Amino acid sequence: MSQASRSPLKTSSRIAARKARDTRNEVLAVEDAIDPNATPRPVRARHKPAPAPPDTIPNPVLGKTKTPTLTSNTPEDKPDTDREDVDWPASSVTESTGSRARSRSPTKRMVDLRVAEKTVISKTAKSPTDVPEDVRELYTAIRSLARIPYGVIPLGIEDEVKKDDGGDLDPFVATKANGMTRRQLINEFDALIEIRDSTAFCKTKQVHEPTWNERVHSMMLKRVVRNLPGFEYHNITTARVIKELVPWNKYGELLKNKMIDYAITLESPLFSEDQVITRLAATPGPLQRTINPSDYSPLRHSPVAISIETKQTDGGKESGEVQLSIWAMAYFNRLRTLTRDPVSITLLLILVSDERWKLMFARDLEHSIEIIDAVDFGSTGDIIGCYTILAVLRLLCGWAEDTFLGWFSDNVLKPE
Repeated sequence: MSQASRSPLKTSSRIAARKARDTRNEVLAVEDAIDPNATPRPVRARHKPAPAPPDTIPNPVLGKTKTPTLTSNTPEDKPDTDREDVDWPASSVTESTGSRARSRSPTKRMVDLRVAEKTVISKTAKSPTDVPEDVRELYTAIRSLARIPYGVIPLGIEDEVKKDDGGDLDPFVATKANGMTRRQLINEFDALIEIRDSTAFCKTKQVHEPTWNERVHSMMLKRVVRNLPGFEYHNITTARVIKELVPWNKYGELLKNKMIDYAITLESPLFSEDQVITRLAATPGPLQRTINPSDYSPLRHSPVAISIETKQTDGGKESGEVQLSIWAMAYFNRLRTLTRDPVSITLLLILVSDERWKLMFARDLEHSIEIIDAVDFGSTGDIIGCYTILAVLRLLCGWAEDTFLGWFSDNVLKPE
């Protein structure tokens, strides 16, 4: 067979092979379009080298890739986290970025405070001799009210209270007027009724601690300071203890800088704010900003007279005692920098568990700090309990004005 006769056959077979190849590619393309789960096949460009495999991701070159500008979160931007475990600023636990200055002690129970740098000892008062001398008379009066609340209902509002309660309340009605006007007495009665009813609501709905604080506890504190010039209450739940005042334990660990919920403070005209500012000017370093353990603005120049922690009953009574204890330790740390060691004044502490209110004392000794469980003094669950709590809180404020303020003026504000 000649060369000329074979050439058309070869040409024909090459054309047939190319057509078959094109047909197979079209079938594959249709299959890829139909099957969404098929592995993507690389598309080949004619007369160009094949691209890199699709799973190869180029690395960005630093300095050439434009990145969005990020802004740091402020405390207000942070998620709603348990305040006991949030520590602002970060410098309170680190010396520099990436290095930890001290680990934090897992302080959850009172027994954990027995290894504090200054040991914390828990006590329960059974008689006046179990409490410090400067609060002995106060303790005796409050214990009597807690047992039988004689005279807690003001004279002039007894008819309204009896109508609401429906019982024999004569022993609980005061025998002398307290100086309040009829309108003031009615306003106070209405406020206490609302507190009692809100207590029932919170218990029935099983609400969380913030609702108790808003609807019950803060309303009681607001009523206490309303007619007491020189006193104010503050919600300090989100304030922080100054890092220099956070107590340590014997293992060299920082205790959590746990904050409390409320503080009742002394204000002008009971003392001169200028005196506090002058005294602070003589204090070294960051402690120049505040007379208290926290530099939260309302606390800077107004000494805390009564410290209050609130807890739900199922939230752990002991946890509330721990928070009050660590706060008291930090407060003593602050007072020692302004006076002497040990601090010679008792601190008033209140633990509120749902509707129940309890008085505690903190005493600074040479080698330890005593936290004294003093007396349960009332419940917001009934109107008599509300009047009893109000009467006790006013007794505490009276002690703060007569005793704590006198000590503070003589020992803290005195000239160097």
